[in-house]
Amino acid sequence: MAIAGMRRKVLSGLKWNTISVVATKSTDFLVMLILARLLVPEAYGIVGMAMLVVGILEVVSDMGLYNALIQKKEDELTEIRYSSALWFLLIVSLILVLCFFLFISQAGADFYEEPRLVPILNALSIYLFFNISSIIPRVILTRKLNFKSLVTITFLGTAISSVAAVIMALSGFGVWSLVTKYIAGSGVILVSYWVKVGWTPKLVFSKDVLIEMAGYSIYTQLNNILHFLRKNLDYLIIGKLVSSHLLGIYTLAFMLSLTLKSQLYSIFNKVFFPVYSKLQDDPEKIKMYYLQTMRMTAIITFPISVLFIGLAEEIILFFFGAKWLEAAAPLRILSVAAMIFAISGTPAEVLKGIGKPSVSFYLNTINTFVIAFPLIYFGQKYFGIEGVAYAVCIHYTTSRIAFHYFMKKYIHITDREVLHALKDPTLAAIVMLAIIYLITLVGMAVLLELLVAGIIGGLVYLLFFLNDLKQGIRLIKKY
Repeated sequence: MAIAGMRRKVLSGLKWNTISVVATKSTDFLVMLILARLLVPEAYGIVGMAMLVVGILEVVSDMGLYNALIQKKEDELTEIRYSSALWFLLIVSLILVLCFFLFISQAGADFYEEPRLVPILNALSIYLFFNISSIIPRVILTRKLNFKSLVTITFLGTAISSVAAVIMALSGFGVWSLVTKYIAGSGVILVSYWVKVGWTPKLVFSKDVLIEMAGYSIYTQLNNILHFLRKNLDYLIIGKLVSSHLLGIYTLAFMLSLTLKSQLYSIFNKVFFPVYSKLQDDPEKIKMYYLQTMRMTAIITFPISVLFIGLAEEIILFFFGAKWLEAAAPLRILSVAAMIFAISGTPAEVLKGIGKPSVSFYLNTINTFVIAFPLIYFGQKYFGIEGVAYAVCIHYTTSRIAFHYFMKKYIHITDREVLHALKDPTLAAIVMLAIIYLITLVGMAVLLELLVAGIIGGLVYLLFFLNDLKQGIRLIKKY
């Protein structure tokens, strides 16, 4: 692909995935605001427990095929790979649904000592089936870099499922309104993917092509499992050792502080993994995209995190009510964690794209079992959910340092280049936080304080990036 064509695809992908985040996260925030007012923290905690069980099985059932199919270059076996992977995944998903009803749901309820999980897990097995069944059409659209369709479909699923969840919550269905949101969203996305992709699978199955991808997929799969465990250790330990109420409180703090980070990472993952795969023999161009991604992620993440750090109590109290006020302290700490994560760019995608997923696997293994697990366990045991949040900060930091070492090794990035990329967003964040702190000393009413601190702090932050903003607007209009 020519450089100009690649640049056009990248910018188009960033544009459409950014639109997706703004649209879907705005919708999700509004829905979360409504549901948090209607539901108690315990409801979020119970669904959080259920989604841990479903989530790990979703990662396992993927078998690493999503990443392997994207990384594989186009050839005469591509159609056979798609069809073979589809039939294999469908069989796996049907077996998993059956296992939920036979024993998985009961085992999950026994682990958490929460009998209400059984029917919830049985229902969410349908969500798992829908997600697995959508993998191949998502691969096809991603390989074509057709991000506009991916974004449109995702937003459609979010909008329809959100409306359904709010209606059910208003009707008094409680925790089932959250369950419905997951199932309805995945169902709409599944149908929309297949309608859009216009691909008909062949009635063929080749175990040889699946085995051929196993060398790549086994490491990406193991890495995905480790990443899921590390990302959800805090939920697992809080849910097991404490209560669904505190898990619900922590869930709100996590969703507010780290959802933006996760969505930004998802944007760059979707856009740059196929790009890195195409550029896997050109480390200089990979480094260029990597540094730009790092700077862009920091610019977007830092002001949101600073708002949560400076105005946590006010935001929780005004938007969600006093019953959620316990979430303020972990929200502050996890917002720092989001900033730490944001400054690392997309190292895992680089390693996958250049054909070295084993490096991510080994790094995540060490970070998960040697650092994250003991820190989160002892943090919860001695300091509660605030201790868990501090543990997340620490293991994010060690993970980013380790990945940076391998970025220096494989794409020859330097510390000076990283510092240059992060200089402006870091300075802007410090100034913004200082302004917010000074405004809070005045002692205004909650709403007025939120408005004044948010608007003034945000405008000052934007002053540092006027040129970036103008350039971004020009690119959006162009592509």
